[in-house]
Amino acid sequence: MKATVTEIGKHALDGKEPMIILFGERATDSLREYSVIQKFEESGELDVKTGAQLKIDDAVYQVTHVGSFANANLNSISHVTLVFSEVPEEDAVVNGIYLSPTTVPTVKVGSIIEYIS
Repeated sequence: MKATVTEIGKHALDGKEPMIILFGERATDSLREYSVIQKFEESGELDVKTGAQLKIDDAVYQVTHVGSFANANLNSISHVTLVFSEVPEEDAVVNGIYLSPTTVPTVKVGSIIEYIS
């Protein structure tokens, strides 16, 4: 399933944290400041699993961990946090999808995010 980046909040890509917070278009104004807004091209249920792939424009990532709330939030409000780091032994982001390699991609308005099972 594919989504298009429609907006990037002014604090969304600060470079300090190796993550990208994604929300759908119904995000509040305060969330938008810190989020990348994605719009799905089609409707349907996503079920992201460890071992799947995620593609952002031409960059391909392997899913190394899926947090316990990630799929539910992704399907209900298009919200998930993409985490570009090793999965910690404790306190993994419950709404996170951990990705490898750990290089944070360049994201711009118009970027395509593809969830590949």
